[in-house]
Amino acid sequence: MNIDATIISALIATFSAIVISIISNHLSKKNNLNFEERKLKQQYYIEYIQALSENMNNLDSDEATIRSNHAFNNLIIIAGPKVIAALYEYNDLQIKHLKYNNVENYPEKFICALTKIVKAMRVDLYGDTKHINNELPDIYFLSGVLKVKGVPNYDG
Repeated sequence: MNIDATIISALIATFSAIVISIISNHLSKKNNLNFEERKLKQQYYIEYIQALSENMNNLDSDEATIRSNHAFNNLIIIAGPKVIAALYEYNDLQIKHLKYNNVENYPEKFICALTKIVKAMRVDLYGDTKHINNELPDIYFLSGVLKVKGVPNYDG
């Protein structure tokens, strides 16, 4: 039985097209899932940073503390391992400071821990590229330092 070269070529082309289509579809789905995961992580990271900032600006607010705690707890589900490790390091520092008030060089340690969280989040979102955190300065939050009591707002 002789199979014509044209038929063999057509079968190979058809098979190749099917394989390429399956691979392209798989890669497309994988890219979409990665994109959606990154978007979700970004949303959770932003919510956490906002909750931390709100808590720092409203130290007497139970609601702000609860929101910050919930944002932290939610991150345990979505964050990468290095982010989670940085979060625990930060929280351990905060607990020692707030509960026992005996953390030596607390301001420096706080800035270091916060910077570590932000850098870990950036790597988790954008990959472990060399330039992502290269020139990132130490991270700190503004927490009421820009308020001047007794000075009226100036609208220009």
